[in-house]
Amino acid sequence: MSRHPAQLSHICQEASNTERQAEEYVNFVTTHAVPKAMTLAEIQEATRTDPTLCKVIQLLKEGSWGSLSEKQDFADGVDVAALMSLRKIKDELTVTASDDTVLRGTKIVIPQSLQNKAISLAHEGHQGVVKTKKLIREKVWFPGIDRQVETMISGCIPCQAVVLPNHTQEPLRMSELPSSPWEKVGVDFCGPFPSGDYLLVVIDEYSRYPEVEILQSTSARATIPKLDKIFSTLGIPLEVKTDNGPPFQSSEFANFATYLGFKHRKITPLWPQANAEAERFMRTLGKTIRAACVDGHPWKQTLYAFLRNYRATPHCSTGIAPADVLFGRPLRIKLPESPLPFQSHTDAKLRQADAVAKNKMKLNADKTRHVAPVALKVGVRVLCRQKKEGKLCPAYNPCPYKVIAVKGSMVTAKRNDHVITRNSSHFKTLPAVENHHTQSSGWKIMNNGQDAMA
Repeated sequence: MSRHPAQLSHICQEASNTERQAEEYVNFVTTHAVPKAMTLAEIQEATRTDPTLCKVIQLLKEGSWGSLSEKQDFADGVDVAALMSLRKIKDELTVTASDDTVLRGTKIVIPQSLQNKAISLAHEGHQGVVKTKKLIREKVWFPGIDRQVETMISGCIPCQAVVLPNHTQEPLRMSELPSSPWEKVGVDFCGPFPSGDYLLVVIDEYSRYPEVEILQSTSARATIPKLDKIFSTLGIPLEVKTDNGPPFQSSEFANFATYLGFKHRKITPLWPQANAEAERFMRTLGKTIRAACVDGHPWKQTLYAFLRNYRATPHCSTGIAPADVLFGRPLRIKLPESPLPFQSHTDAKLRQADAVAKNKMKLNADKTRHVAPVALKVGVRVLCRQKKEGKLCPAYNPCPYKVIAVKGSMVTAKRNDHVITRNSSHFKTLPAVENHHTQSSGWKIMNNGQDAMA
């Protein structure tokens, strides 16, 4: 029987899938892209019909703030509490020549009717409370802005459905800030997702600027072209930090590193904290994707909205938006901002903020954990923590190793011909005297002599 009808059916199926995906994208843009970008004209129109801001404009023009009292009669619709709040910052308020826009410093004061829309725009991509506050305060302002952001996000069903409590981490070892942008980058994968896709994440350790590429495989052959594309746009970094996954252990990746001339640094096995910037970003990214799925939105389009907002949001460690640091200019997003000249941030300001944030992070982390100096030395006998395969499986592999190298918190140990490298917290020191009970206990070495975590 001829194979052509089957081939034709396959082609038709592919065409149908393509049309369906295109239709989903169009439906997302036309139906789900709500709220749409906020324009200055929209703000001006809403300001003219906002009783509270109209009263503020009157007070600013007449200079009559001193006569303002909560007990006096106000026009219908005036929010007295908001007006009293605005009186406290009256010296920071100005009004445009057209009398239809109020500014607090360089930030546009949003009328009440547009405040929920402004928060929705800042929360697009499902960033958390802190980052949403940072982003919206970077562009606009209105009374009670923090409280309203918290209230809206606490009621965001997709966010609440995917957020998990933070788990405790091992004691922190803070990395040194690189000397310039795009000098050192961290690389990792996020996924797989139900569609079978993976996300390749590349994040700059200086600016915290992320690049994300969608791919269908984590093989070296699929990964290398995506990295080549990113490096052709932003330049070749001096150092690329990865985990010990198969694509990064391959000869193809080693040849790629040699070809482009960057140093490939592999972190301690089973210790993702060593690639902390990429790991932290991927937790946020994974939450965004899951929230999009819960909300019924195509996750790939939500990804782009998230990246747009994340890159424009001041980072919690540096206080500066990643895009500002990397490109020397702010990104234009869907929130409006005053058309004032951009002033570049200095390297000294970023370094100071980074040092303060990292010191605070370390103090808080070490305070909530059992922290003790590592006393492992070369020649010491140790047990290595293993993956629990059942309730009766011990936490540590009972067949001892001997430490052969110590480099900071990275420890290398050997048992016969089996060599492993782990973070020091994975090891438990044994007494110098041989424990005869352990030797005669009859435990079997897992996986033909290889410990379960190797």
